[in-house]
Amino acid sequence: MGNNSFRNLIIFSLITSLGLTCSSVQKLNEPSKLIQEPYYKAIGDSESVFIFRESDTDHRVRKTGHEIPILAFSPIEYPKSVDKKLASYFEQEISLIWKDIKFSNAKISSDVWKDKTGLAKELRSKDVDVLVLGSISESETGWTFKFELKDSVDTSSYGDFELSFKRPVSTEEVGAWTQAIFWKSSDRVISLESKQTTVPVWDRKPDLTRVKEIVNSSVKGTLTVRASSGDTEILWKGKSLGNTPLTEVPIQEGIQDIQVVLKGKKPITKTIQVRAGKKSFLFQEWEEDRTLGSAKVVTVPSGLSVSLDGYKQGETPFYRSSLTPGAYQLELLKESADGAYVYYEGILDVKPDRLVELALPYFGYNLLSELEFWKPSGEFGFSPFGPNGLEFAKKKNLPNGWNGVYSLPFIPEELEIEGYFLLPVDHGDGSVAVTFHLNGLSLGVVAGKEKVSVFQFPSDGKTLSTYQYLDVDKDIGRPFSFKTDIKNKKLSLYLGRDVVWQGDLPAGGLWTVSILTRGEEFREKTPIKDLKILYKGYK
Repeated sequence: MGNNSFRNLIIFSLITSLGLTCSSVQKLNEPSKLIQEPYYKAIGDSESVFIFRESDTDHRVRKTGHEIPILAFSPIEYPKSVDKKLASYFEQEISLIWKDIKFSNAKISSDVWKDKTGLAKELRSKDVDVLVLGSISESETGWTFKFELKDSVDTSSYGDFELSFKRPVSTEEVGAWTQAIFWKSSDRVISLESKQTTVPVWDRKPDLTRVKEIVNSSVKGTLTVRASSGDTEILWKGKSLGNTPLTEVPIQEGIQDIQVVLKGKKPITKTIQVRAGKKSFLFQEWEEDRTLGSAKVVTVPSGLSVSLDGYKQGETPFYRSSLTPGAYQLELLKESADGAYVYYEGILDVKPDRLVELALPYFGYNLLSELEFWKPSGEFGFSPFGPNGLEFAKKKNLPNGWNGVYSLPFIPEELEIEGYFLLPVDHGDGSVAVTFHLNGLSLGVVAGKEKVSVFQFPSDGKTLSTYQYLDVDKDIGRPFSFKTDIKNKKLSLYLGRDVVWQGDLPAGGLWTVSILTRGEEFREKTPIKDLKILYKGYK
């Protein structure tokens, strides 16, 4: 073989290799198959059902929460200048801070703390709630300790505090360590030995009330309740939490019954599962005067100002009932000291005896935990929500239809929807369909354990193509995305880096995204991971 031929072979091999590495998926030579269009429908209060979900990875998801938290204290790594006697003295003094705080101490050996896998098993076996992580820093004037209390599963922080000891400067503040005999006053320790050496004294003590608050918060979540009527009263264990809107009220972890009461209406009891350190949400839509309408506006993140016909009405999430039907000029603004930036300006069309809903996920990261953005869809016996966000569960065998969630209608714009199907090893049985619903077009992907199929409706009901992932993010899963191009009026569907569908972007109407699983191919627990909607140009 000549040099030119050999060089051409190398170039051809390189091109082929680059082609393979640049492609995320491989199109399979499989015949199209019939698929029922993924459809969604609202589940009413009478049909919704609470289902307790145990978690394989989160032992803090419980039927009955802890009244007293279980804490595990990490060993502190002291600098070489701190010998064992001095370290023992520090620990004895610091232990006095915890004596009036109610908690259980799960003792874990220092060797286990060095083994990440072994530590996770130990924390689960001892049902630990919180890690107390301590550290020390030394300076010329003394020693400062910092303690941070973190969730034992997801390491989110409940709070931290500091304390410090100073080096004594007067002769009566020095002593000997040899026999460890001391006289203790309110703010210092004086050795009774004649030999002089440095003995630390307290410099700054933490606020014990603050420490108690941090510890107590570790076995509570928060509850936010909103209703179409502001006179709605919320009761928990027979005690009133106040009238709606209620925002992030602390509530004990575990399964909780929340009673929703409105004068002239039959009280409603809703069951929720509270996970410590997490947020829970409830919304109650009452039947109001049928000649009036209601409105619900949600943004991600929340906190945009809502203006109707030029008058500020509140902030998102925004709920208002008893609105006179008609077209309102709606503005969503972000206010600052420099003025107001308009994120959206349009028409809110309120109709009698109807709830008009609108969403703007302008910076919509972590949408799977934004429960106010989603509405449940499916049959009786199905529940889509868990303490950590979207978690599908069922109480019985379901009909051969779709169950899951669909988003509030969101504002059409130049945007990108990104997410991940689970890895085959994590996906297990069942299938999940993610569908982008536009005006007159539904485009989506249905994923099984190994393969994903692209579909669109209206059509003859057959899948367009089927793919298998070649390149995946092993830490998350199999990526997909929908991208709109407003200028060129195009819509593209990606699997990984590959464009697998491209077509015209329908004009008009609001958009919706749904995440659904089929009754006969039910996908339990987390359906997908890390979903986000990103509007171009917003900050």
